[in-house]
This record gives sequence, C-alpha cells and structure tokens, in this order.
Amino acid sequence: GTITFAKGNLDQDNFLVTIGGTNINIDATKGIFNGNGPLYWDGKGANSGVNKPKFVRLTKMSGSITGLTILGSPIHTFSINGCKGLTLSGVTIDNRGTNYALGHNTDGFDISSSSGVTVTGAHVYNNDDCLAINSGTNIAFTNNYCSGGHGISIGSIKAGAIVDGVTVSGCTVVDSDNAVRIKAYPNATGGKVNNVTYSDITMSGIQDYGIVIEQDYTNDGPTGTPGGAAPITNVNLNNVHGTVASKGQSVYILCANCSEFNFQKIAITGGLAANCTGISPKPLGC
Repeated sequence: GTITFAKGNLDQDNFLVTIGGTNINIDATKGIFNGNGPLYWDGKGANSGVNKPKFVRLTKMSGSITGLTILGSPIHTFSINGCKGLTLSGVTIDNRGTNYALGHNTDGFDISSSSGVTVTGAHVYNNDDCLAINSGTNIAFTNNYCSGGHGISIGSIKAGAIVDGVTVSGCTVVDSDNAVRIKAYPNATGGKVNNVTYSDITMSGIQDYGIVIEQDYTNDGPTGTPGGAAPITNVNLNNVHGTVASKGQSVYILCANCSEFNFQKIAITGGLAANCTGISPKPLGC
C-alpha cells in the first residue's frame, strides 16, 4: 500500500519516518512512502526557503529493509546513523516529475557513524548525492543505479569524521554531475578517508567530473585551495568507464594530503583532459 505524508511545516531537524531497533527486518516489496516533495521544492533545498523535513531516519538499527519505494523526498531521503549490521536491498527512490529540477538536497542515502551497512540493488532518481558516506566503517554499495544527482560520494568529510573501509561495485551513474566522488573540507582536523574501492563503475551523461577527489570542499562550493587536515589514503579504482559531457572532465584530483592511489582500467571518454594535483605518483587516468 501507499502512505502519503501531507505537507507540513517541519524543518530539516525533523523526520517524517524514524525506524530503530535490533534485528528489525521489513519486507516492503509492495510498500510506497510518498513525501509530497514537489509541494516543498523551491530550488533552495535544506539551506533556506520553506521548511522541509528529512524523510526516513534509520537510527541504531540492525536488520534489513527490502523493496521499499520512496516518492517525492522533501530533502535527504535516508539518513542512516548509528546503525550496525544493516542491509537495504531493492529500494527505489524516485523524485522525478513535477518541479523535479527544484528538488535540491534530495540525497539518496546519507550514512554516518555506522558500520556494516550494505545498500544493494537500489534505483535512485534525485538531485544530489546518490550516496554520501560522511563517517563510518565497512560500508558496501553494490549493483545500484543512480540518475540525475551528484554521484556516489565519500563525504563531505568534516572535522573528526572518519571513513574507513568502503566498497562500491557494479554501479551505474547516468545524467549526473559526477560519478565517482570523494570530498573533504580543507580544515577537517581529525578526519580521514582510508581503504576505499570503486570497481566496475559505468557512467554516461556526466556533466562535471567522471572521477573527482578534492580536499577543498565547502558547502558553498570548492575553494580551489586544498587543505590536508583530513588525509585521503588507499583509494583503489578498477574498471571505471564511460563518458562525460564536452565541458566535463574525465579525472580531477586536487589534494594536499593524499597517498596510495591505485587506479586500473580507467576508460573515460569525452570532455577535457584530466587534471591531477597533489598526488604522487599520479594514478592511471591522470
């Protein structure tokens, strides 16, 4: 069945749905949550404009959710925090339709302070990160389809945020700003990204960057001046291929404290030549 949430006045500190607990297993194969996102969307996302609640909070949860369909996220669809041993499979997030271009910050899966989380077989149509891992360990994102957003992301990494152990494999990214993305604030003291693998990634219609790894990120946009407060180490890319738009770029790396990048079978066509700064030796594709 379908549960439709009427438009209200809750802001980004609130959630329409909260689920938590141990060994919670939900078969939502025929279930639909409709958040009435188009009634909120004003092109300003979570930053300003009308109040918008986040959609689904999974907190301190273990178990699984299978087959749920989410329509019209006001902002941030899944906020996964403090979870351990959680699998989401066959989930669909679909924000297409009325006012779609105005649906900013409609992230697919935001993960923080969690371990042993797997997202597999998802279809995501949104206008922000398909996946954003802000902190956590042993995260897997496999066989997912991402359309219209900002790519499959690690970060943004802020002070004290550690991401260690991520596997992204068998995913397709289409009609998006980026495909593979790692982003850290330049002053993220105590932060770290380590042991990340992207493999068998297919991309098409990428507008900005096929692969982007930057240590100059801020919420207002990249500054162009990287900072090394949060080192990015042991990044492995294998069989990442596809196309970027003519004004896009195949690979862009801007680092101040990066090491142990191992890229293999990088085949990204179209767009401008790669630009890689602050990483030595430069990986394949640069």
